[in-house]
Amino acid sequence: MRRVAAGLRRRVGHRGSTLLFLALVDLVYCYRLLFPSERDRSAPWLTFLTSFLPLPVWAVLWGGVGLLCLSRSWRRKDSGAFACAIAIKVLWTLLAVASGVIGGVDQWYLNAVIFGGFAGFVAIIASWPEPPRGWKERQWTHPSP
Repeated sequence: MRRVAAGLRRRVGHRGSTLLFLALVDLVYCYRLLFPSERDRSAPWLTFLTSFLPLPVWAVLWGGVGLLCLSRSWRRKDSGAFACAIAIKVLWTLLAVASGVIGGVDQWYLNAVIFGGFAGFVAIIASWPEPPRGWKERQWTHPSP
């Protein structure tokens, strides 16, 4: 099992692993928007979102970005997937700010900080180059005294 995991990690790489994680997050968020609970349907945040577009349209946007991240995680040319992953999170940040400023949504800043910070974090990772082929991760060593 370890051999399979190590081979998969080498095949996907660090950037691809990040895109797989982003695909998971985006597809789960897509599911949340497609199938909101009864309590969530009347939540001010989702009500604000539906004033612009229906929830299924938002879900398609998140799902499309998730599928793009998933498909590009195996490729060397992955900058488009990173750009879309950043863009959807920046859009969500701006919508969260707008929901507080013009929509009267309580605690809008939570979504704004979480998605804005996440977009920034993804932008940092997107700027890192993939380590060269044959690069081997260092073995863990005990810290010096």
